Amino acid sequence: MFDKLESELIFANVSFSEITRTYARFLLSLIEQGRLDSIASSSLHKLKTLLGDATFYRIMNDELLRKKLSSELWVMEKRFRKDNVRLAELIRCVLFCYETEERWEAEGAGDATPIYLYYLILKKVLPDVAEAFIHYFQGELLRKQG
Repeated sequence: MFDKLESELIFANVSFSEITRTYARFLLSLIEQGRLDSIASSSLHKLKTLLGDATFYRIMNDELLRKKLSSELWVMEKRFRKDNVRLAELIRCVLFCYETEERWEAEGAGDATPIYLYYLILKKVLPDVAEAFIHYFQGELLRKQG
């Protein structure tokens, strides 16, 4: 099912940055739907702000700002790593929204897109997210093609 989604993204020539911004919007939608309500609201509020920032093309093209926001996320992740593992995992999901295509290519993951990696890290937070994840990305893909 993820191979099919990845093929559709490649066929539609969806850029790395658009996939990443879509992932940020998907994470935002999960928060807004209450799917992550078991995580402290003050932490979710900060993550919502950072996810909102990750959806803006101009912010993601500002390397200094992107690195600054990513550093803030790493500080948060480290703080919660032992005491709130679920929140730390969610922060790692948000961190992926601040990655670049250059880093993705340099790390040599072997996949054409980061879509499956995005799912795997999110699955640690929401084990039953696969269907919603694929549906969201396919809906976004169809919206862009239509």
